[in-house]
Amino acid sequence: MPPDPATAASWQHKPLPDARAPLPYERRFTAEEHARVAAGLVPLQTDDKWFIYFEEGLLRLHRAATGACIYGVHLSTNEAEGDAAADGSVVTAAWVSRATGEYTRTDDAYDVRLLSFLVDRLLLGKQAAFPVPDAITGGDRASLYRHHVVGHARAADEEP
Repeated sequence: MPPDPATAASWQHKPLPDARAPLPYERRFTAEEHARVAAGLVPLQTDDKWFIYFEEGLLRLHRAATGACIYGVHLSTNEAEGDAAADGSVVTAAWVSRATGEYTRTDDAYDVRLLSFLVDRLLLGKQAAFPVPDAITGGDRASLYRHHVVGHARAADEEP
C-alpha cells in the first residue's frame, strides 16, 4: 500500500460531472479492503491512466490525462459507531459520467464490469481479466483498447 493516501490535492482533476447515470454496482469490502480502496491511486508514470481518491464517503475515479471524473462510488462505513475497522464498508450507490465531451460509452453493464476491474486490479491488487467491450474484436484491437484504458494496470501497491 502506498505510504500516503491519495487526496484531492494529489493530482489535477476536474469537478464531478453534472451528467451522470446510476450504476447497479454492489460490493462489500472487508476492513482491509476498505483501507486499500480508501488509499486510492496516484499516477506515477504515463502508463498509469487513473487517479483515484476517497473523500467524504465518495470514491472518485478520474482519468489521469484529462482529469475527468468517470466513476463515483459512495461507501458507507460504521465509523459513526466506531466499528469501521471490524466491518469494512459497503457500496450504497455508484454512478458513471455521461458527460459526452469526457466519456462516450453508454453501456451501463459494461461500465459495471470496468468499474469492478478498476477496483479489483488497481486498488485491491487482484489478478482480474480486463473486460473488453463486445464491439472490439481481435487480439490486437483488444490489447490496444486495454492499454488505452488502463495502461499496464499497475496496482496501487506495485512499483512502476
